[in-house]
Amino acid sequence: MGEHRRTIVIVASLVLLVGFIVAWVFIRPARDEVAAAPLVEVSDPAAIQSSTQLTHLSIATSENFAKQKIYVISAYLKNAADKPMRMAEVKMTFMDYDGKPVQEYTQKVLDRNQKPLPSGTEFRFEIRQENLPRTWNYRVPVTEVTKVGY
Repeated sequence: MGEHRRTIVIVASLVLLVGFIVAWVFIRPARDEVAAAPLVEVSDPAAIQSSTQLTHLSIATSENFAKQKIYVISAYLKNAADKPMRMAEVKMTFMDYDGKPVQEYTQKVLDRNQKPLPSGTEFRFEIRQENLPRTWNYRVPVTEVTKVGY
C-alpha cells in the first residue's frame, strides 16, 4: 500500500510540474510581445503637457540609518493620452532663495519593466534625494515631465 501511494504522489508531482512549465511557455510570449514592441518616445513639451498631468506635488523629510536627512518628493502622474503609457521621466529643478536653479535631477518614474499606465489612470511616485545643496530653499522643486513613452 505504501509503495502504491508513493508512486501516485511522484506521478502527480510530475504532472503538476509539466503543467506549470507548459503554462509558462504559452503565457510568457504574450508578455514578451508587449515588452518587445518598439517604444515610441515623446519629448515635445506641448505634446507631453497635453497627455500628462502632475498633481499633488509634495516633499517630506526623513532620516536614514546614519541620521542623514532624506527628502522624499512625491506626486501623482496621470495619463491623459488615449493609449497606455509605458515610460515616463521627470526633471526636478531645485531653486535657491533668489529663484535661481542650484541643482537639476532627472529620473524615470515609470519604466518599461513596470505595468503600463492605462489611459485615464494615475499613479503615485516617490523620488528620494540626499545631499542637496545648502543654498536650496527647502521648497518643492519645480517638477516637469520631460519624456513619455507609449
